Amino acid sequence: MNFNYTSYPNQVIFGKGKTSDLPKVLENYSKIMAFGEDRWATNIQHVADAVGKNNLFYFDEIIQHVPQHLVDKAMVKLKSEKPDVLLAFGGGSAIGLAKALALETQLPIVAVPTTYSGSEQTNIWGISTEEGKTTGKSMDVMPKVVVYDSNLTAGLPLSLAVTSGMNAMAHLMEAIYAPNGNPITRHHALLGVEKIKLGLEEVAKEKKLTEQANVNIQFGAYLAGKCLCEVSMSLHHKMAHVLGGSFKLEHSYVHTVLQAFVLNYQWDYLSDEIKSDFVQVLGYQPAQKLQDLSAQAGGPSDLKSIGFKRENIDKAVETVLAKPYENVAPLEKAKLVDMLLHAYEGSLEG
Repeated sequence: MNFNYTSYPNQVIFGKGKTSDLPKVLENYSKIMAFGEDRWATNIQHVADAVGKNNLFYFDEIIQHVPQHLVDKAMVKLKSEKPDVLLAFGGGSAIGLAKALALETQLPIVAVPTTYSGSEQTNIWGISTEEGKTTGKSMDVMPKVVVYDSNLTAGLPLSLAVTSGMNAMAHLMEAIYAPNGNPITRHHALLGVEKIKLGLEEVAKEKKLTEQANVNIQFGAYLAGKCLCEVSMSLHHKMAHVLGGSFKLEHSYVHTVLQAFVLNYQWDYLSDEIKSDFVQVLGYQPAQKLQDLSAQAGGPSDLKSIGFKRENIDKAVETVLAKPYENVAPLEKAKLVDMLLHAYEGSLEG
């Protein structure tokens, strides 16, 4: 019981149909700039009808990884319309665009997540250029209000629901053993793991995203985003971003596959107390349980099946080791190569 803990301020409104609260949330603002892909146009129109059509304008161009040219285009519109609040409907891409604009303008963000990304709970921003992706942290991009409406995630394609849920699970896993962890975040992380596990087990059993599974995964993803903001991520996060960014692999698929192998890598260096936490919340052989959760719900369980090439293993490890960072287990090239070989084949044995 010797720790530092920082809690980040925002209001969370959670529950089925809670988007109906948006007009009240926005009532003290005079002009709203809304973001969202075409499929959220009807939802945004409902908000516009409630607050007055002249009080909301809609920017519907959303691109993954928030390219700088899109930020520039949106900024021209923003300067023309002069909003005093940003409303983002969507996953990490829509919320990421709002964050990029808030970084420059300090406008408040109201986020309405439609996936399990967790971006809505962090002060982390990212903007892509031809040279790569620049990321940073700023309280200017921390959403002021987040509205979680399970109706909006209910229609997620099953494969996306599974991998997006496992992506959130990876953030929770690293929060449990974070080098700068604390008992509050750890408690939230364990609760999040429990909820996502329940949700994915129901998906595996029912072969669909049931209402209860959706709510459990959504709540776990909220806690994952909160944990991601409060403590640092380690090997899993770094390796997933290298594989996704350098080898153009789908972000949530990489997270889904890697986490069981990363937990195996870290295991011998975890305290008995933290090992016990993992066993209590996931069951005997927690790494195997993580892999089974994905596979039984229809998600990937090896790097080969998601397009990673075996010959890129050394390059991936060298990229990860190029910038040192804190991790529970020592980062050793031979052991990391071995970890990725096992992940490539999907075998936790040996």
